[in-house]
Order: sequence, then C-alpha cells, then structure tokens
Amino acid sequence: MAQNYAKRVKGLKRGTKYASKLHKYFIWILLGFGALVFGSTYLYWKLERGGQGSLLEALWTILFTLIGQGEFANHPQTMVGRVIVFVLSVVGISVLGVVLSEVLARVMKYNLKNMMGLNKCKYEGHTIICGWNSRAELVLKELIASGTQVAIITKTKPAELSHYDAFFVAGEPTSDQRLLQAGIDKAESAIIFAERAEGLSDDEIDAHTVLTTLAVETLRPEIYTVIELLNPANERHARRTGVDDIVFCERTLADIVAASASQQGISSFISDILSYSDDGSALHAADIDEKWNGKTTGELFEAMLAEGELPLGIMTPDETAGTERWNHEINPPADTVVKLPMRVVFISSNVK
Repeated sequence: MAQNYAKRVKGLKRGTKYASKLHKYFIWILLGFGALVFGSTYLYWKLERGGQGSLLEALWTILFTLIGQGEFANHPQTMVGRVIVFVLSVVGISVLGVVLSEVLARVMKYNLKNMMGLNKCKYEGHTIICGWNSRAELVLKELIASGTQVAIITKTKPAELSHYDAFFVAGEPTSDQRLLQAGIDKAESAIIFAERAEGLSDDEIDAHTVLTTLAVETLRPEIYTVIELLNPANERHARRTGVDDIVFCERTLADIVAASASQQGISSFISDILSYSDDGSALHAADIDEKWNGKTTGELFEAMLAEGELPLGIMTPDETAGTERWNHEINPPADTVVKLPMRVVFISSNVK
C-alpha cells in the first residue's frame, strides 16, 4: 500500500513538473487522456469481463484503477488486464497530474485576471459605470438592488467593489479598448461620473467627462448615456456629444436641502422614493402599453391606482432633440390623450 501511494505521489509530481512545458499541447493531452481512459474501459469490459455488465460499471472500475484502488488494480485476471493496470499506473497518473495542474492554473489565471480587471465582460443589457467618486457606490448599490448588472471602468479598483457583484475593468474609460472590454456593444446604458483628481479644476474634470461621453457615444450611439457635470455652464459642450441625460449632483443636493428646510419631514420621503434597495416604495418609469393608445391618462391612472401603483406624470419624446430625450409633464389633465410612444412615471413598492 505504501509503495502504491509513493508511486502515485511521484507520478503527480512528475505531471506537475511537465505541465508548464506541455501547456500549449493541453488539448491534445486531454484528448489522449480521454482516449486512454475510454479505450481501457472498452478493453477491460470486452476482454477482462467478457462483455458482461455495463460499460458504465467498467468505466467506474477504470477510474478507480487510475488512482490505484479497487480489486482490478491489485488482481488483474488476464494479460491484457495487467497491461491496462501497468499503463494506467505509469502513464495515466502522470497525465492526470498534467490535466489537474493545467485546470488549476487556468482557474487561477482567470481569477487573477478578473481581480486585476483584465477579463472581458460577457453581460448583456447591463449598465457601464465610467469613473468613480464618493457617489458611485450609492449608485452601484441602487442599480444592483433594481436587478441591473453593472460593469465598472476605473484606473484602479475601488475597495468598495469587494462588497458587490459587479464586473471590474481596469483602465481609462476614454479608451475604446476598455469600453469594448466592458461590453459597450451589448450595454443598455452608461453612467459617467465626474471623477475628481488633485490639481484639476471643475472645468477640467468636466472636460474629461465630456471626452469619455464622446468615446461612449461614438462606439455605441444608441446607448442611453447619463453623465455628471460639476459646472452647469459646460452643459452646452456635453450636449454636442449626443448625451441623453445630464445630472448636476451638487445642484440637485442643494435643491433637496432647500426643500427639506421649507417642507419639514420631506427629506425622508425623497430618500424613500429614490431608493430601490429597501422595502419601501420607489420611482419607476415604464412604456405605456399599446392597449392604452388613444385613451386618456385619467383612465390609465385609474387602472394603475387599482393595481396599487401611484402615477405621477407622463413623458413624451423630445422631437427637437437629436438624442433620446424626454419631455415630462407632472400630474397631466385627466383628459390628456395617450399618444404612443409615451412613458408613465409612478411610485410602486420595491417588494413585489
């Protein structure tokens, strides 16, 4: 028993030693190993057992013989059986060492590349986040809570990503190669953050944001792009890139603070309807179904209220814009006629 164990250990070490040299021949080695196992299975079933029993049982016996276990490994009955045991003991265990080493190496290589942001994203219909700042983690949390897959492109991997199931790509988001690596060709939307850097002014940061937007829109014009700007004066430059939506986080935050001061208690309400990661309610927007075309918003809203949803307004395409922009109308008159395409904005529970 000790000798068999020592033989197996030496065989595995031998296989590991040659694994790196035989890396480029791995497929052929794997095919050869499969041929050896299945060929030995057939010969054992046909000659050693006289065709009795099933091939599956014979395969099971050969697999145990490969690791030096089982009655056949210790007491083969025919000369062919002895040859099979010898070949499996000497060659089979070495090849097994090569196969296991190569599989382990490939798994480790994939995980290492994934950790370093070098793999290609295979998501479809996902959102790409370009850049990272203090608000990015909150946005990522809400996107994941809403069931959206997310790929993130930054120069260095943020420590916060270890807590989320998001795909990471290391590099500059203005790079076509990195955008393609993040799956821009299959993405549904992109969010471009104003990424602050030491020594850069707000205008310089906005210029980098606009440059990233231009790269995104050039590679995939149909993607829905949302960007964050610091200086509202730079909006006219951003619009030339074909961006769909622009957010001024600092100005929006100021509006919320002012509203909270004048309308006591409203801050918790705003926080609730903007969050998808809790058990409360949140803002939603959906395309209006064709069955409502030609009917009134009053009829539509009444049906939504009956289903436990609170309609707030409608959105219609901005035909004067060259991009996918929407005009909104909050609390429209009940006799407003639904003309598709049109979207409805409503508050609905996060728990369905």
